[in-house]
Amino acid sequence: MGRIIFIILTLLTTVPLLAQTEFKGTVSSMTNEVLPNVSVIVKNTEDKILYFGFTKPNGEFSIAVNDLGTFVVEVNALGYVKQTAQITIKAKDKKVTKNFVLEESTEMLEDLVIEIDNPIKLRGDTLVYDAKAFSTGREVVVEDLLKNIPGITVEKDGKIKFEDREIEKVMVDGDDFFNRGYSILTKNMPSKPLDKVEVLRHYSNNKLLKGVENSDAVALNLTVQDEYKSIWFGDLSLGYGIVTENRYQVSGNLMNFGKKQKNFFTFGLNNIGYDNVGNIDDMFYNSSDMMSIGYGQQNHQQMYLSGGGTMLKDHRTRFNNAEMISLNTIFPINPKMKLKLGGFLGYDELDAFRNSASFTQVGETSFENIEAEKFKSKLQKGYLNAFLTYDISKTKMLQIGSLFSFGNANNKNDLTFNGVSTLERLETKNTFFDAKATFTTKWKDKNAALVKARFLTNKIPQFYNINDYLMGDLFPYDVQSVRNDIQNNKTYGGIETDLKFKQKKDDLIEVRVGYEFSNQDLSTQFKLFTSDADFVQPNDFQTNINFQLHDFYAKSGYTWKWKKAQVTANADVHQLFNTFSNSLHKQTTKGVFFINPNVNAKWDINATNVLSGYYSYNFSNLDIQQVNDTYLLQSSRSFSKGLGEFNQLENSNASLNYSIRHYLNRFRFSVGINYSKQNDALASRTSLEQNSSLSESFFIKGGDNYGLNAEANFYLRKLKSNLNLKFNANRGVSFNAINGSDLRKNIYESLRYNVAWRTNFKSAFNFYLGTEWTESKVQSPGFENTNLNGFSFLDLFYKLNERLDVKAVTEHYYFGNLEKNQRDYFFLDFEATYKLKGDKYTIGLKANNLFNTEKFTTFNASDVGYSTTSYRLLPRYVLGSFKFRF
Repeated sequence: MGRIIFIILTLLTTVPLLAQTEFKGTVSSMTNEVLPNVSVIVKNTEDKILYFGFTKPNGEFSIAVNDLGTFVVEVNALGYVKQTAQITIKAKDKKVTKNFVLEESTEMLEDLVIEIDNPIKLRGDTLVYDAKAFSTGREVVVEDLLKNIPGITVEKDGKIKFEDREIEKVMVDGDDFFNRGYSILTKNMPSKPLDKVEVLRHYSNNKLLKGVENSDAVALNLTVQDEYKSIWFGDLSLGYGIVTENRYQVSGNLMNFGKKQKNFFTFGLNNIGYDNVGNIDDMFYNSSDMMSIGYGQQNHQQMYLSGGGTMLKDHRTRFNNAEMISLNTIFPINPKMKLKLGGFLGYDELDAFRNSASFTQVGETSFENIEAEKFKSKLQKGYLNAFLTYDISKTKMLQIGSLFSFGNANNKNDLTFNGVSTLERLETKNTFFDAKATFTTKWKDKNAALVKARFLTNKIPQFYNINDYLMGDLFPYDVQSVRNDIQNNKTYGGIETDLKFKQKKDDLIEVRVGYEFSNQDLSTQFKLFTSDADFVQPNDFQTNINFQLHDFYAKSGYTWKWKKAQVTANADVHQLFNTFSNSLHKQTTKGVFFINPNVNAKWDINATNVLSGYYSYNFSNLDIQQVNDTYLLQSSRSFSKGLGEFNQLENSNASLNYSIRHYLNRFRFSVGINYSKQNDALASRTSLEQNSSLSESFFIKGGDNYGLNAEANFYLRKLKSNLNLKFNANRGVSFNAINGSDLRKNIYESLRYNVAWRTNFKSAFNFYLGTEWTESKVQSPGFENTNLNGFSFLDLFYKLNERLDVKAVTEHYYFGNLEKNQRDYFFLDFEATYKLKGDKYTIGLKANNLFNTEKFTTFNASDVGYSTTSYRLLPRYVLGSFKFRF
């Protein structure tokens, strides 16, 4: 540790003792505005870079020059014309001053590159990170490396954000395998072959729209080192428990990234709680492989039965037995046609064990429920995907995509409710078919037209039963068991024409006209089996409905640009025709017409400061559950009922954001406020008893929600580390009525603040530490609860030599409202790897939960009371491993 402190102090205090002359000055605009973060490069007369620096926030720069003679100075700033000048330094000169005044450019700099030993470079809208510069040598897969890069955040579920925006896709040398399901790639692809990580800002999914549309999308492109191109390479890892119960982890990757054809095959199986897939639903439900329509049109299951989740990492609570394989290839059919094929098949067995105690206090209603659950699930999921791109000409392109996915989940739960033992079963099947096509044509380099068509079907049948009756006096029968069968089918089709016209001053006119149709059938058979082997079907608890929606719409927008400011105004006009029918009557609503306006503005104060704002007023149609007029079973003891008629939800949203950042993303600070109001919203009227819950919807004027968030990120070059600070504050209001009460106003408030510091020293020792605290408060009539939760961690990395690496992970969780002996939880994991024969062979040792913590208890408060839940954790294990790279 003393060595590390010495190194840090040396980096902080070292000064260029050999410097003879200080070259200094200021950089400003023609309007006398100082320009920060401008690159100042000193070259010799042969155009070789000798020295460089950047201007400070006050526009000043200072560069130590240790040579004599005549030099060329280049000054580069994004959005300004590059300026050059000559300076002469003589032996007697201690200081040389030169000021620069830059002229604003009418065109964006397409290639601002500082060719020096710089780990971050800017090329137009693309930030390029040198993978080797941000690697400590301990990274295994791409996800590990991305965590080291400033500005990039990898969430617990594998989703990746750049600054505050989720990325669209992760490509390899310009080709995309998985759309938004990219976690399969980032969690499995080895990081060693990477050369650069490119952040593509203002990314267009459609290459013909580059320079036409105004896009705020972000994508990542991973470039592969030349030595790994057009060859087959990969790895195979084997791990098995040494001195503990049977634990294993096996994974393998096989890749070939050529200029024309790319292949990525991966497989894995483990029972140590590791998820190497992520949410593959993003592969197709939120696909971004082409500009299309019908987003958010997927069907949703009606019942859920799960073991629940905690704030802990998966490998602590996930009792699994997972197997998966993914095969993907991209290849050209001819010089104008490229085909992408992908397939995935996954199987998992999940176990969860939890005990909970809930305390309810609403008016005169007061009770306590004790539950114990042993949950087991068998999951199977897969998909087949094909995507064709046909470049008809330089200005015309056709894209066609087709996907079929299937899934099956068999859930069992040994539920003990207030001492009564039962067995729940829920089987859920899911088939999804999606076909879509988009034709794009472009003319005059600034105008484009797209024709989009899509058709999808989604079927989710479910079958639930419980071998005992837990609903108290809700039904006046001698009930022995309960069954609920659900048929849930949805079909969608749509077509749209999209026109984009770029004006001379970069103003943009957009017009979209389209038609969408959806048809959904929902039927349930809720049965109560009595002691004489007969069954009863209560009338108000059966559903047999059909919901159709025809939407004729026109969407228009205009973007005004004036110097560094732009304003976009949009209006979506909808003419809806709804048809809702059930077994008793048919109801048709015609002439539902509404307009959704929104406006957003952005002001690029200068190259690094941005102020933006947004406002929208939205009408949205009710979905089938919200319209349904009978009670639907949601769990073993709760039902919900919709409004029973057509209506539209109304809400308004507004936000204001300010950000400042270094143009190479070495630092960034952002702060934003947001406000939303539910003008017309759905609330619930609930009959709540100890053994049952019946909720039905009704319309109200909704509440207000406020939010404040701030984030600062600093890449400290001298310390080779990244510092991140976040703050979030939220306040929301909701309304409901319980057990005949008047309308209850419920207020939810939360404060969250965290700090994290990740080092990337080129030394033996590195660390990653952070802490996050959340204070939440719930206020309801006659009830108030405040809770403080905390999470802190310290990961230590030590590289003893080129072969041996060790890693220790420590975590601390705190729950303020639990009993003193349950508030604090500590975890320690250890991992060591040793490389044989370079890094072709690696042996490893992994130990998890060394303190052998057996359970984990959480606290939760709501507007009706509070609850505590205890989860069983994976016991301590030690895993030996071997990896072979080829």
